[in-house]
Amino acid sequence: MTTSANDQSKRANGDARPYFDAAKNMWKVAVELESKDGTRRQRKIVAAKTPVAARALARQTREQLAAGVPVTRENHTVASYLKWWESVVLPGTVSEGTETTYKGNIRLYIIPSLGKVRLIKLTPGHVTAMMRTMEAKGLSPATRNGAKKVLGRALRRAMQEELLHRNVAYIADGARLNRTERRSFTLDQAKTVLAAFKEDRLAAGYEMTLALGLRLGEVTGLSWDDIDLDTTPPILAVRRQLQRRPRKGLVLCDLKTPKSFRTLAIPDHLVATLRHHRATQAAERLSAGPHWEDNGLVLTTPYGRPIDPSNFRHDFAKITTAAGLGAWTIHELRHSAGSLLFAMGVPMKVISETLGHSSERVTSEIYVHLQAEHRMVAADAMSRALWG
Repeated sequence: MTTSANDQSKRANGDARPYFDAAKNMWKVAVELESKDGTRRQRKIVAAKTPVAARALARQTREQLAAGVPVTRENHTVASYLKWWESVVLPGTVSEGTETTYKGNIRLYIIPSLGKVRLIKLTPGHVTAMMRTMEAKGLSPATRNGAKKVLGRALRRAMQEELLHRNVAYIADGARLNRTERRSFTLDQAKTVLAAFKEDRLAAGYEMTLALGLRLGEVTGLSWDDIDLDTTPPILAVRRQLQRRPRKGLVLCDLKTPKSFRTLAIPDHLVATLRHHRATQAAERLSAGPHWEDNGLVLTTPYGRPIDPSNFRHDFAKITTAAGLGAWTIHELRHSAGSLLFAMGVPMKVISETLGHSSERVTSEIYVHLQAEHRMVAADAMSRALWG
C-alpha cells in the first residue's frame, strides 16, 4: 500500500495517520516528536473512538510533549508526576534551600503514601490518609502541613496544564497547629546575658541578634560592606544569609522574602562593640598571615572562615547555661528583641519592619500574649481613673 504525499506531509509535521486497533475497537495515532539532533522518535500512542478525534488528540498531546508537560493517562501515577514536577518545574522558582525541603517532603512523605495512586484518581481522602499516617508516626503539625503544601503547589501546576480539574490538597483539611508560648528574656535576663557573652570573641554577633532581632543565617552572613558605622545614624543592611547546603557546604544566598531585606539603625553601644570587633578581627588577620581566608564577613573564625550557624547556635546555648539561665536558642534571642521593643512601646509596624516579618499580622500573632498584658494594664488604669 502506497502512502500519499499528503499523508507524508502530515507525518513530517508529527501528525501520523490514524490506524484502527480491532482488539481495542479504537483508532490510534503514534505521536512523534523531533529530538534536538534532528532525528525522530516515537513518544506516545493516543487512542480515540474516531480517526478525526484521534488526530486531534495527537496534536494536543504533541504540543504538551513539546512544552515538557507530562501527559495524563490512566496509568500515570502521583509519583511519576511529582518526579517530573520537581525536576522540570520546581528548579528556579524557589531558593535552593526551599527546593531541598520540597524534595525531601516528596521523597519522605508524599510518595510513600500516595505514589502509587493514579493522578486522575487522587481524592481529598487520599491526602487526609497521608496526613493521618504522618501523625501516627509522631510528625509535628507543621511538618504534616508542610507536606500538604508541597503537594498542593505541585497539583496547582497540574490544574494549569488541565491535567486535573481540582486541587485535592487544597480541599483536604490541614493539621491544627498547637500554639506554643515562645520564651523571651525579661529585661533583667537580657542584661545578664549581655554581661555573660561580653568577653566572647563573637559577642558582636550575639549583641546584634538581641539588639536588632537578626535571624541566625542573617547575622552569620553579614559582611562589613553591609555596615556603615560612620554615617548618621550608623546603619546595617540585611541583604543575605549564610546557610549550609547539601554537597556545597556553607554558602551565602539571598533572603527568603522581600520583606526580609531591610536597613536598620545601630544603637550607640552596639556601634562601639562592632568597632572593637573589627579591630580584633584585624589583629587575627595579621596573626593568621597567609592562612587567612578573606571573605569580608563580620563573624569569622580566627582564620577568616565563615562561622557555621550550627556552632554559633550551640555556643550561645552554652553561654546562657553557664550564666544560670538554662539553654536558650538564637531564635529566642531574636524573639526577645521583639518583646523588649514591644515593652518599650515601639509600634507594632516598626517591630515588624525591624524583624523582617512578611506582614504586621505575623508580628501581632507572635506577640499576642504581650498585647494581652498591655490590654490589662489599660483596663486597670481606666478602673483607677473612673472608680478609684
